[in-house]
Amino acid sequence: MTRDVLRYKSLVKNLVYKDLKLKYRGSVLGVAWSLANPLLLILVYTIAFKYVLRVEQDNYAYFLLVGLLPWNFFAGALLASTGAIVANGHLIKKVYFPREILPIATVLFGFAQFLLALIVFLPALILISRVPVGWSALLFVPLLALHLLFTVGLAFALSALTTVFRDVAHFTDVALLLLFWMTPIIYPVTMAPSQLRLFFRMSPMAAFTVAYQDVLFWSRVPDLSTVATICLWTAGALVIGHTVFGSYSATFAEDV
Repeated sequence: MTRDVLRYKSLVKNLVYKDLKLKYRGSVLGVAWSLANPLLLILVYTIAFKYVLRVEQDNYAYFLLVGLLPWNFFAGALLASTGAIVANGHLIKKVYFPREILPIATVLFGFAQFLLALIVFLPALILISRVPVGWSALLFVPLLALHLLFTVGLAFALSALTTVFRDVAHFTDVALLLLFWMTPIIYPVTMAPSQLRLFFRMSPMAAFTVAYQDVLFWSRVPDLSTVATICLWTAGALVIGHTVFGSYSATFAEDV
């Protein structure tokens, strides 16, 4: 798979560029809109949870950003991946290329927006909040790579399943909404009841969120159980996702 994707890297780049161009075509602010969404969410959640519900967490805006930006990438990429094959049926029927490229390009499109938001917001909030950043921040890069691979694995499965079961897109939308509130993004994990903390130990997105908070907010190395959860879920998502994708790929042209 990796070799085929590298051979067609120009196609991947063109697909990502096409999505970026189409999304902001005719827009005055263009790609700046990808920054407006997380900025408004940070402002609204900060007002609602810090000043209205009074979540006891210092530097709350920075704490929120550390978990919210990765979540936005993950949720946006998964929702978009449900249409990665279906929306490109005309391309599949006309040209041969590794079909895996389509969900990969969809995830990379969201990843590009994620990186842009990180580059803009992260340094600014670090300076404003004056949160000390330790050497553990170096772990952000491998953590980011694992998060990307995990998302690609799920995107393989969702993009393939949607070709046969169109309800997968609607189910994904609802599931992501529920999962957001069951992930310690807008509240510290210490605020959750003990029953929910057990779920956090098994949830991949809770593990990723806690790890992001550890390396960027708390300046510490994630504990072994968190790292193990992340690695196991990433490996599982890639293997299962690619297996599901391969089992449906032969009939993509007919199903779309």
